[in-house]
Amino acid sequence: MERKFNFLQKDTLFYSLFENSRIGQVILDDQCRLVFVNRQMYKFFDLKSDYVKGMTFGQIFHCSNFGVSCSECGKPGNGQCDLMHAMRIIRKGGIIDNNTIHFSFNREGRKKIKWFQLNGSFVSYYDRNYILLIFADITDLKQKEKRLKELLYLDFATRTTNKYGLVQSIKRRVRAGNNQRYSLCMIDFDNFKQLNDQYGHLFGDKVLKKFSDIAHRHIRKGDVLGRYGGEEFVFIFDGIDEKQSFQILKRIHVELTKYFSEIAKQPVTFSAGIVAVDSSSQTMSYKELLGQADSLLYEAKELGRSRAMGRQESGLFIE
Repeated sequence: MERKFNFLQKDTLFYSLFENSRIGQVILDDQCRLVFVNRQMYKFFDLKSDYVKGMTFGQIFHCSNFGVSCSECGKPGNGQCDLMHAMRIIRKGGIIDNNTIHFSFNREGRKKIKWFQLNGSFVSYYDRNYILLIFADITDLKQKEKRLKELLYLDFATRTTNKYGLVQSIKRRVRAGNNQRYSLCMIDFDNFKQLNDQYGHLFGDKVLKKFSDIAHRHIRKGDVLGRYGGEEFVFIFDGIDEKQSFQILKRIHVELTKYFSEIAKQPVTFSAGIVAVDSSSQTMSYKELLGQADSLLYEAKELGRSRAMGRQESGLFIE
């Protein structure tokens, strides 16, 4: 005679502990169909607790890819996300121990992102097999980690990437090798010491902050602007050559000089060295790339300032 599946009856202590836990808990059968979901799991996903027994996990708790690249989320063998990978491991007898996974899902027209610490294992109960999944919400922790990482890479005075973050950005592109095409532009303000001496250091700080504000309006998402030191900055423009980089720098230069022409008698200008990274320079280290940009910047200064110098392109910012 088949024993009853009764460990989730509502009058049991186990049910009460399971249902009222502050962590999300899900029980699936060996075909990844829902057997039981506790109250907290629905709260995590902003859903009402009205699931239909026998549906797959993904039909209820699916991410924003459901119906796009993962139309049968939760079915055995389907899906490429971290959760589906974990479930495949569990179905083969493995154990998931404190894996970090994330979901992006849509609720009422808004995209939400949740991070979870996932534990899971295969559980046998009499003659039946089940998958137990335990979700601990670590979204707040992840958001704090992200903020701390941003602060680690931030130059507070100019709100640009600091030198450490800048170097890391260049290193990532160097490691990517042939998969990356970008331009590295080093700029330095002309006669900056004279500006500080004539108008004071607060004015000099204002120049750097205004430069940062203007530059961020002209660069694209994914480009990098970092403070290399003092009044030196470095741009990383992904996917464009020297000529295109020069045009962006020129637009920034024109707006900056126009703004300060109404405030200071001494022109506020900068010069630049531009290195376009392509197949001929893929083997260069980040130090060599920065060194070459610095050398080209020095050449621009020697030719009269307020200009850019590249290996193939050069020109004045102000005609």
